[in-house]
Amino acid sequence: MNRTYESKSNSHRWFQWCESLLELYESKKQFMVGKKHHTVSYLQMENWILAHKHTGIDFLYSTLLLDSIVSANNIPGAGAYVPWFLYKDPEIGPQKRYSSDEYLRFCLDITQNNNAKRLFKEVYNLAGPLTRLSIKHSNELNSVIRARTSFDFNLTLPPAFLNMIGNQDYIELVNPIVIMIEGAPETIGEINSLLEYNHKSQRPIVLIARNFPEEIIATLGTNWLKNTLNILPFVYGDKLETINLASDICAITKGELISPHFGDVIAAAILDQDKWGDLEKCTYRHSSLSLHKDVDVSRHAAKLVAKAKSAASEELRDLINDRIISLSNDALEIWVNKEDTEMLNELDALIKHYTAFITSGGVATSCGILPTSYANAAQTAADSLKEEILNLGGFLVRTNNEVVAG
Repeated sequence: MNRTYESKSNSHRWFQWCESLLELYESKKQFMVGKKHHTVSYLQMENWILAHKHTGIDFLYSTLLLDSIVSANNIPGAGAYVPWFLYKDPEIGPQKRYSSDEYLRFCLDITQNNNAKRLFKEVYNLAGPLTRLSIKHSNELNSVIRARTSFDFNLTLPPAFLNMIGNQDYIELVNPIVIMIEGAPETIGEINSLLEYNHKSQRPIVLIARNFPEEIIATLGTNWLKNTLNILPFVYGDKLETINLASDICAITKGELISPHFGDVIAAAILDQDKWGDLEKCTYRHSSLSLHKDVDVSRHAAKLVAKAKSAASEELRDLINDRIISLSNDALEIWVNKEDTEMLNELDALIKHYTAFITSGGVATSCGILPTSYANAAQTAADSLKEEILNLGGFLVRTNNEVVAG
């Protein structure tokens, strides 16, 4: 394989392109991916960079730039300012605390999307200091804000069970028992004692396990229709977001997980009332289980917050943050049309900016007043990138323009 040496001096075109990124701080730009149109501002800097296909040395430089942005994004959202601090005067004023109304104004100043501004102001007016915020993708054209007063989880009833009971859109259980199993019962005999208890007491039961065999689903579905049993079987662990559900459910219901790791045998442990959790009410609607209970889960949520901060990737951080949202019964769900990527991205950026302002205060920069944590992270990443570029001499490039060494 032939290789050629290219010196850093051959990269003027890329540096000119990189400096053109500063235009995004003044106006929005557009690009196409396939047949889909995208409008972006500097708040989606990564998307704009990835939309440009570079080769050879230019590809390597773009990779270094993206690495710097990802590094700054350890403070979520700070990476958008790396190109600014790469070229502009990095002087940062002293940290200052502002009022919440001023933080709102600073956030609104960063977006040119009037719909995003209006929606964010509505969220600001509705949210309290402890309110959790969650952006959801919707099929509806109009954005909707929904207040949530329950703990909500993306749990599903088995399709076979739903088919048997008639695909009901809404099910409500009052004062139910909650039983959580690690693994799955293999036969109806393993849970027969629980069925007898339910038949006699008529107290509803939410039974959660990794899976249920057809025999159990058929028995529960048939007796649900006859009103002789009142047990809802939920499956968890079949989706990425429910893999670690057990600890969250137990934190809310105050039950204990039935698990062979603890020496439990399902047939015996399932009637151990010390392992039962309870709720004031639960409702099932459109593949979502809502748990209603006045309970403090702040300690469990705090552990997840610490995990999110040390998460190795953005995807893992998002998964943990979704769990934290589920553990809040004071939350706002912001439903935005899934095709409106500009609104989704801008609103996400506004929420991240406001959170950063609240936690770190603000500083004056040549790019306006930014969260202190953003300015520090972006400047550190930009300085590191400058040093790395200055120390590069050139690159070995294959004849197919693939960079293999530096």
